[in-house]
Amino acid sequence: MLLSLPERPMSDRERTAAVALARAILPSTEAIAGADAETVRLTEGFISRMLPELVGPWGAAQRALAASARLFTGKPLEALSDSEAEQLVAQWSEHPLMGKVVNAVAAVYKITHFDRPDLRGALRHKLGVIENIEQPRWLEQTTRAEEFEESDLECDVVVIGTGAGGAVVGRHLAEQGHAVVFVEEGEHRRRNDFPGNFLWALEHLYRNIITVGNAPIAMPQGRLVGGSTAVNGGSSFRPPRWVTDRWCEELGSDEFSSDALSPYFDRTESILQVGEADTRFMGPIHDIFERGCVANGWHHAVMRRNAPGCEGSGFCDNGCRTDARRSTNLSYLPPALERGAFMLSGLRADKLLIEGGRAVGIEGVALTRDRSEVVDRTGKPKKIRVRGKAVILAGGSIASPLFLLSQGLANSSDQVGRNLTVHPSGPVTGMFDEVVDGGRYIPQADYSHEFLKEGLMLLTASPDPHVAPPLLPFVGRRLMDILSRTAHIGGVGYLVTDDARGRIRIGPNGRALLTYNLSKLDVERCHRGLALCVELLLAAGATEVFPGMLTPHTIRDRAGLERFRALNVKASELLLTSYHPLGSCRMSASPKDGVVDLNHQSHDVPGLFIVDGSTVRGPLGVNPQITIMGLATRAADKIGALLD
Repeated sequence: MLLSLPERPMSDRERTAAVALARAILPSTEAIAGADAETVRLTEGFISRMLPELVGPWGAAQRALAASARLFTGKPLEALSDSEAEQLVAQWSEHPLMGKVVNAVAAVYKITHFDRPDLRGALRHKLGVIENIEQPRWLEQTTRAEEFEESDLECDVVVIGTGAGGAVVGRHLAEQGHAVVFVEEGEHRRRNDFPGNFLWALEHLYRNIITVGNAPIAMPQGRLVGGSTAVNGGSSFRPPRWVTDRWCEELGSDEFSSDALSPYFDRTESILQVGEADTRFMGPIHDIFERGCVANGWHHAVMRRNAPGCEGSGFCDNGCRTDARRSTNLSYLPPALERGAFMLSGLRADKLLIEGGRAVGIEGVALTRDRSEVVDRTGKPKKIRVRGKAVILAGGSIASPLFLLSQGLANSSDQVGRNLTVHPSGPVTGMFDEVVDGGRYIPQADYSHEFLKEGLMLLTASPDPHVAPPLLPFVGRRLMDILSRTAHIGGVGYLVTDDARGRIRIGPNGRALLTYNLSKLDVERCHRGLALCVELLLAAGATEVFPGMLTPHTIRDRAGLERFRALNVKASELLLTSYHPLGSCRMSASPKDGVVDLNHQSHDVPGLFIVDGSTVRGPLGVNPQITIMGLATRAADKIGALLD
């Protein structure tokens, strides 16, 4: 397994070969500067900081490709001329086996290289500096754990996490009159803290995870106040009725029917000010998506989002610089703090405090802004204890099970970390004669549920220009030629209702290890999703379409589409991401079948409640934000009644 490969630093010769490889993948052109030694250095630093378990595999991949050059040409990679190296790497990119390796390496180089501020022909937009940001009074109820002078806090309810689960349940409990303390591992970022570039966002706003399985899936999770609600597109869907019907059957309760849950969703959508995106700020991709759907006779609609007043001011996943999107750090936390709640950011919850078999608080370690542990005068980590009548774990579908597994808690059912669904999703991009310039508009504002009951949703997905390169499965001059016309690229995507179930375990250095293998049905759905997106873009007038795969494909007409449909696509060929992990601490009526009861309380540990996506029995087939928040609203009523 790749994760077990040992680390060793590159030799000077290996680094020279790595630079030659990067230059062949991203050659310089008149329009855009190509890769160089600085690109290699930045990439090594990025991997070591954000995905340290991949340092070994990264070096091994570089060495393997360098060695392969001798097999193909009789020369070491660094001895080839620029044109020879480019030709060789282009040949590798289409090879059945080599292609997966070189294109995976290329994807990482694309992320780091095109985010460089010194790049000639830089793709990313320059954003203005935000100054004189407002300082509301509720900020007085927040502080960083590093600066907090006390070692103990008392309250009614401790809430671990400030995302779609924690912030929501915490606000409603505060409104009921309970003293609430929020504990958040990430930093409290405000709109002036977001520079708008992708690499900075990955390093400072996310916990980055890659699944281990037949199709490695990138799974970035928000790691800041507001959680993933502060770094998403704002898409706001209720769960389909057939999903809530399934819940009622599985849980043996009508409390989870669409009608029973509707009042909670109503409250959530009112607080978030959910409404249809403004077509004035959706850009040409809106017309493209609509044209493609109409031409094929498919359903299409404008997305409902929690972003009133959004004018498409940048790529949402990098953080909203206008506060138009009502993420929980804006919509739920301030009202809670105004009612006397308190928030400690930069505090990693490490231990659940249990007395008499009941959860009575947590112990956490203060972190610096660079995520290292704060050390006190004695040289030991600075610890803070927060005690309460109840503890609400709301770290999300990855962090919550990891917290429990690391302490061997709440797992008599052996279901903690199991039953994970992820909604695999993938991109398809198309080249148009018209200017699309997706980075200047709302990135995700249209969708089609034409195929939702088949397990597929289609939607617009226009990234910023500097986010586009990793989505394009090309290298060399072909890639750089496409990028020189970035303003003419339009993006759509598909989201899969997955059949597979993954598992979360404790991995190296205590990090989450996610094992997940797409089922045969999942692969078929991904292939169909790619083909449907290609069909949509061709019908809308695209001159070339590029399916999101690890091997390059260019489709220009209906005949090319039919050839693509006839392919025997394998899981390992798919380029996938996931933003919607669910189910890893699932709710159940029986203690034998899940982790929490119908009131979100642990079957095993009284006083411990879990309120986040991990308790949601997935998959939903749609973005889960509203589902998690609506269920958290219900949970607040249930927990409040139990506390009273």
